[in-house]
Amino acid sequence: MSISRRSLLSGLGASTLAAGCVSQSRTRGGLPSRWVDLTHTLSPAFPYIPVQNKTFPFRLAPIANLEHDGVYANRWELTEHVGTHLDAPCHFAEGGLSIDRIPIETLIAPLVVLDIRKRAHSDVDTSLSVADLALWEARFGRIPEQAALFMNCGWSARATDAPRFVNSDARGTLHYPGFSEQLVEFLLQRRSIVGIGVDTLSIDPGPFATYPAHKRLFAAGKWALECVANLDRVPECGASVLVAPVKVQGASGAPARVLAFW
Repeated sequence: MSISRRSLLSGLGASTLAAGCVSQSRTRGGLPSRWVDLTHTLSPAFPYIPVQNKTFPFRLAPIANLEHDGVYANRWELTEHVGTHLDAPCHFAEGGLSIDRIPIETLIAPLVVLDIRKRAHSDVDTSLSVADLALWEARFGRIPEQAALFMNCGWSARATDAPRFVNSDARGTLHYPGFSEQLVEFLLQRRSIVGIGVDTLSIDPGPFATYPAHKRLFAAGKWALECVANLDRVPECGASVLVAPVKVQGASGAPARVLAFW
């Protein structure tokens, strides 16, 4: 049984129903009792996707302090696609929605987590496939309507080691798992999703420099989350996710606070 969009938005305290599994967590004060922060803490040390002369690490510098100014404040310098962040359709799709235009009802969704950590450990270039989704649905039933489908390949554990997280070889080719173009197409044509997410730098596998998954997903008006944290702490089925990007006019992406609850 899948939870309706209206029920999800109006009753966060209700047990989350997703496909064939049911969350048994009790509510607390009308809210779910279990929450997990899926957001990495952004700092100058956090890994970023390397694009020559275009991308750079997050930069933070003080502009005022309590001792001299009576107030504490910093200046930030960052790209739109750094840390745990949301990609908007306009990132690759001409005329696509920017961050500030993404419908808010698509930013709260039933959460589906496909766990491929064992395979990714031995094959860092592996792709999340239609077969992986079929195995998930064999266990839990069809994914719910308007779901957010996330890949957990264990990459979050590398976030404190930028070279291992980026995983670039001597020729500059990146190596980490992502979504296959075939799975993205299947989700768009045969299932109902609001967006997808990964714990790596990109929804496309590292070697795929032409970004086929991005292009197909964004042409369909869906969003993508990248650099998601703590997916090993949420159930594969039965949770929901709240995505709260910084709302910037015309932005192709933005850092986001991402929360799972059940």
